[in-house]
Amino acid sequence: MTDAQRALTGQVRYVHGNLLTLVRPSGHLWEAAKDECWTASPQERASLTPRGAVRVISTSAPARRGGSEVDTAD
Repeated sequence: MTDAQRALTGQVRYVHGNLLTLVRPSGHLWEAAKDECWTASPQERASLTPRGAVRVISTSAPARRGGSEVDTAD
């Protein structure tokens, strides 16, 4: 499930009426209102595994190689 209030995805550990207790792979627990959560997308679910987290988090472009050099000589 994804919690809109915290922008976190976790697995449902407990359900207490309208309150969900969610858990991250690290063991981090938090509570969220059921109506503030939705079923995680495939990409969000992939972030729950160490291998997937690297793939999801690493969305920036690779560093440029051989960029312009600055001449500092006077």
